Amino acid sequence: MIEDRLLARLGWVLPALTIFLSTLVHIVSGDYRDFPFFISEADYPGIQRIIFTGGFALTGIVLMYLSWRLFKINNHHTRWYWMYLSLLSGIFVGANLAVMAFMDMYDHIEIHVATAVNVFQFGLAWGLFTHLAFKDGSQRSKNLRYMSISLGFIGFFGMSYAISLGLKKYPEFIDGGWDMAAMQPWINWAAPLEYLLAVSFFLTLYSFESEVLQKSEEE
Repeated sequence: MIEDRLLARLGWVLPALTIFLSTLVHIVSGDYRDFPFFISEADYPGIQRIIFTGGFALTGIVLMYLSWRLFKINNHHTRWYWMYLSLLSGIFVGANLAVMAFMDMYDHIEIHVATAVNVFQFGLAWGLFTHLAFKDGSQRSKNLRYMSISLGFIGFFGMSYAISLGLKKYPEFIDGGWDMAAMQPWINWAAPLEYLLAVSFFLTLYSFESEVLQKSEEE
């Protein structure tokens, strides 16, 4: 089976590369409608869609397995009740991310939004539950998680607030069918905050690489 430290690294490197490469190709190809744009707008027909779909589908599988390994390795020397919540949250995040990878925002907006929101919300919960479970974690990793989880909440609530302001201006978009050009003044704020939220997830997962999975080396 895959080595645990490599698994932890794939948990944050794979989605980071997926977002970076799909966004880069989307910009270079000239397919972007405006700038800045949401991460999911890079799921556009062409090479960027192959990168986006393949990368996030694989990431979803990796995160589900990672959440299980975190639980399996650390359940007996952590706060078990938080670890159970961590396990459930991680599997739910991975499953929703895998589904979202195939449900692009252009043709399947309802399913895409629902799964993306689940990834955002339960991704934050996964990081928080796992952090709370490790009462004896290293101070360096704890400090990194304090920062990353705080950034995540800032990104999520800031993004949600920016979008809500746009929907107040255009309430007809609440049920879908956004005019992205009309919403762009609020996307100018929401999109960077979404990227901030994604970066916070990468940092949280990175913090687990050096300390949480070291117990696997003792088995």
